[in-house]
Amino acid sequence: MIILKLIEKLILLPVWIILALISLCIKLTVNLYGFIKGVFTFLLILLMIGTIICYQDWVQVAVLLCIEAAAFLILFCGCFIQDVKKKY
Repeated sequence: MIILKLIEKLILLPVWIILALISLCIKLTVNLYGFIKGVFTFLLILLMIGTIICYQDWVQVAVLLCIEAAAFLILFCGCFIQDVKKKY
């Protein structure tokens, strides 16, 4: 019985290694995207302020807000996947 468990663990070892690598890639991607989203958000806010001050064009501001909402949803989905993965 002990030998069967040992063989089973040896067979599952490559699967564990692959899952660990996938987990690492997800974590790195989410963290990198979070950093870049911060810079992106800062630039979008500057564009919104500039659009309001220079052009008073609220349609363009609404488009920039939609872009910001889409970027937030992408980051939210990545963080959700990362947290669900940690739980199970």
